[in-house]
Amino acid sequence: MNESQHTSYEALKVGALDLASTWDGVAYRLGDETPPSSRCAQEAAMLPSGVGAPEQLTRTIAQDAATYVTAASQHVRALAGLLGPEIVLTGWSLARALGEHCGRATWLLGLDVTPTGRVARFYMERIVSLHMARLATEQIGDRKKAKKLRRGREALLSQARQIFPDIELFEVEKLNDWAVGGEPYAGLGKAVNGLGRDHLTTRGLYDMLSTFTHPSLYRLRAQTTVTQLEDRVHYAFTAQPDVIRWQIAVASGSLYRAAHHVVAYLQLDDAPLEQWADGHPELLAWSRSTDESVG
Repeated sequence: MNESQHTSYEALKVGALDLASTWDGVAYRLGDETPPSSRCAQEAAMLPSGVGAPEQLTRTIAQDAATYVTAASQHVRALAGLLGPEIVLTGWSLARALGEHCGRATWLLGLDVTPTGRVARFYMERIVSLHMARLATEQIGDRKKAKKLRRGREALLSQARQIFPDIELFEVEKLNDWAVGGEPYAGLGKAVNGLGRDHLTTRGLYDMLSTFTHPSLYRLRAQTTVTQLEDRVHYAFTAQPDVIRWQIAVASGSLYRAAHHVVAYLQLDDAPLEQWADGHPELLAWSRSTDESVG
């Protein structure tokens, strides 16, 4: 790594860590009372009369989304900590995991849903989380814990049926085709690709991140340098500066966007996020494809 690259990476690192710290400050305000004019409060008032404690429910939805954003901020910190030679290959996995967490938050709080539809998303998200945990626990042979998780899942289904009487667990063969109350479930790919609504280009983002994180000889060879030695050929994995910058920008842009969803839903002050954005415009833009950089 030459000196100019090191300086550039340090600037990216500072920007990413500043964003994570900015979210910490924003998240501190999550305990404030919900303004009556916020979408969170207004949607609570619009829910069907059969929904118990609607104000608490919409706040819980916001908290679930904020939990995902906080997890994403930890991924940003890890990614920033790897900036340098150690980021070879591993940056892809962190960027993808971060995007997946942000995708869940933006799906939960997206603008393209009715108040009742948002409640359907809330239940689907929690039910799928418990269901997947149960499956994994069952596979490793921990039947006692698997049964406990199943009871929790069934209890959640019972709650959901108070609002959606016809709800069944995965009424279709494929999870991504599941719908509750007419609201379709969004899998990881759909949620990540839906992160961009304004200046962020996210079409095909999940596929791009996936192809670099799943085993692929083509992608590995594209990130390999070949050096001819005296008696043999030396192969080494490498990371191009443009690719590293792209990964950091994807991570930061995703976190910024997901954080804005939480802020907007609860009508929190967005000034800290905007101050960060004004100071780091390079972390809010990325190219949809990195193929030109990595081969």
